[in-house]
Amino acid sequence: MFQDRDFDREAKPCFGKDTLIADLELKPVLTSMAQGDEIINATCISVLFCPLQSIEEIRYRQENLRDAFRNPDTVRQLYEITVETEKRRRSSWHWLSSAYLSSTFSSAVELLKIYTEMLMELRVIADSKLSNFQSDGFRNLLTMLQRELDDDYFSEVRAHLEDLKDRDGTLVSATLGNYLQGVGYVLRRKNRKGFWWRWRFAPSFTIAPRDDAGAADLGKRRDRAINEATFALAQAAEHLEGFFAMLRSELAFYVGCLNLADNLQGLGMPICIPSMAPSDSKDRSWRGLYDVSLALTKNAAVVGNELNATGKRLYVITGANQGGKTTFLRSLGQAQLMAQSGMFVGAESFSAPIRRGVFSHFKKEEDAAMKSGKLDEELARMNEIADHLQDGALMLFNESFAASNEREGSEICRQITQALVENGVEVFSVTHLYTYAVAFLGTKDTQYLRAQRLENGERTFKVVPGEPLQTAFGEDLYKKIFCQSEVTM
Repeated sequence: MFQDRDFDREAKPCFGKDTLIADLELKPVLTSMAQGDEIINATCISVLFCPLQSIEEIRYRQENLRDAFRNPDTVRQLYEITVETEKRRRSSWHWLSSAYLSSTFSSAVELLKIYTEMLMELRVIADSKLSNFQSDGFRNLLTMLQRELDDDYFSEVRAHLEDLKDRDGTLVSATLGNYLQGVGYVLRRKNRKGFWWRWRFAPSFTIAPRDDAGAADLGKRRDRAINEATFALAQAAEHLEGFFAMLRSELAFYVGCLNLADNLQGLGMPICIPSMAPSDSKDRSWRGLYDVSLALTKNAAVVGNELNATGKRLYVITGANQGGKTTFLRSLGQAQLMAQSGMFVGAESFSAPIRRGVFSHFKKEEDAAMKSGKLDEELARMNEIADHLQDGALMLFNESFAASNEREGSEICRQITQALVENGVEVFSVTHLYTYAVAFLGTKDTQYLRAQRLENGERTFKVVPGEPLQTAFGEDLYKKIFCQSEVTM
């Protein structure tokens, strides 16, 4: 996931994660990626809501994703090995947290046997598939598996684990202390040449079957001998457990991308690897950008949009109801988050600047539990968002502050929008407030967009360049409601 550090599975998500999931309708996207796998779901949420801020990091992850698209079966096979490893670990009933040292010792040995077998499976894939990969991420992984896990390594590990089996007792040695007590207990290798035979015919003592005290004393002496070895074995087992867990999480992201890409391409929808510009850029362009969630929910192809804007900081989107404005806004928010996660986006092509956070403020339905008015609630949400905004952020407004009258709502929107733009925040605003919409006419950094409506009232669900119109298209509503009623009667 990163070239110079490990993926942080516990990283704190960006502000407003739950709001973004709801406003941008990201649940269908996450469901499509996970396909019921909790690890993939958790990883994709973590990645999607910790957007990258470096072009180099994004490109590194994009190259890995391209490799995953070229080798989907191999990537899925690697992931399945990590999943199978965890299943075997859980079903083995071996735990490293036992209160008894001997139990921890035997558990660590058995767990290391499981991990060794699964490491061998990873090495086999590395040997056979390395030449198919081109990205630094996957090549480094597979090369490391070949370099660190050669045949000599596996032979030595298996030999040590065979020595540590407790089938015919444990061989320990000790010396006598000043008061004839045992000191310097050491675990000995039983199969070392000549050592076992040296003690085979030495005097032996057998503890009586009911000598509990003797058995307990012998157990303590054994524990003193295996203490250091147990610590080393448990540490090795925990290290390998962490390695497989990390590898599982990192591969889960790419498997999630493969799952989502398969679903979208099955619907005939395009995907592309986006081109990202520095955060100080004001240029955006895309072709065929669509709402990924809408396509997945409808299980059918949906309409995409085009844009080519240079030097713009504010985008004001107006037009008739049910014309695709909110869908357009969601498609942009989804694409921005996906692009900065190193993912593909739902478009034929997509180019955008990196943004220092994505924030949304969408119109909410009336809530009977609210202790104050709807406008107060909207202002409170905006105040919370403002505490986290910074230069280079992306703000998405969807019919915000429309709970008041036209004049008051427009003035609130204008002041907030102007303050954001002046402080370097990029704003996309869907609005029905005409007074607010025309307030920025003539400003060079404003791009006006409008939901396309044909002369006969038909909606194409495309958003095209166009200044706001001083009409709510009430005639369309009249025809839709009353003319259909007359025909029915």
